[in-house]
Formats: sequence, C-alpha cells, structure tokens
Amino acid sequence: MATTINNVACSWSMIELTPTSGVDDFNQTMLLDCTAISWNTERKLENIYGIGGQPRKRGFGNVEYTASITLPYGTQAAIRAASPDGTMMGIGEFNLKVNWVNELGSDATLNVGGAASNAIEIVTLAGCIFTQGGMEASQDDTSITKEFDLHPFRIFGTASQTGASQWVELYGADVK
Repeated sequence: MATTINNVACSWSMIELTPTSGVDDFNQTMLLDCTAISWNTERKLENIYGIGGQPRKRGFGNVEYTASITLPYGTQAAIRAASPDGTMMGIGEFNLKVNWVNELGSDATLNVGGAASNAIEIVTLAGCIFTQGGMEASQDDTSITKEFDLHPFRIFGTASQTGASQWVELYGADVK
C-alpha cells in the first residue's frame, strides 16, 4: 500500500526543503524553485564463493550516500550572491532537511502500508557541499536548470514527532 498523508499520496507538491548553514542568506525561500531532489543510500554487498562455485556467505562493505538537486539558473545566481566568495562552492558545508507538508491542514497523519501514524518522515541530507558551479543551456530551452551533486556525508531519517536524539541512519543502525 502507498504512503499517504490524510489520504493523499505523497507528491512533489508536498516537499519542503530547509537548508542550514553558516551563511544566513542561504535559506528555505532560496530553494523554492528547485525542480528535482534525489538521494540514495547503498551498502556494498558481495557474495563469497566456496567449493562448487556457489555462494556460501555474504560480505558487507562500506555504506555510500549520494544525493543531488536540480536548480534553475536564477537560484544558482542567488546562491552565488549569498556566498562569501561569490561561488556556489563558497556556501560551504550545509545540511538539507527534506520533509513532507500537509497542504490540506496542519494535523497531518501519515499512513504507511495501512497503518496510520502521526509521525511524518523527515530526511536530513547531512554535510552536503557543492563542488561545482556552471550552467547548461541549449537552443529552445524554456527553463535553464542544472543538476548538482550534493556529496552528503550521511543521510538520516526520523519522524517529526521524535527528538533529535532519535536520528536513525537510513540503512538501519542507530546513531549514538
């Protein structure tokens, strides 16, 4: 069963992005024109083979976090203007909180797999940093956008009703 908020499927229009950084002008309003956000957590898994060429065990490796954001040119210019050195890279390290807001009222109820809960998921892309600036445009473009890798240090998830001590990394281990 799909995840819903007040019987409405979670959708792009419900996403809210909130950056936190040492640069005051780099704020939530600046990211309103974002056209895409993505993140992924992946753990290396490798089969260990034995006699007969069949897998006998599994070995686990490092966890890798990736994320990206697609920004229109105007947003890129605003980030550069807010940066101490005039580049997107000059914003430095920042956290990006992604949460889902209830358009139909303030008392959102999340329904995951048929079980209602007041806990709305919040995902934090921690330790993000821009490592590039630039632009891509082609003839007949009606909107100039560019995808930027965010290079997160970690990705955390939590419910909005729990405190910061309840952060859980998205691959399942508690953070102490």
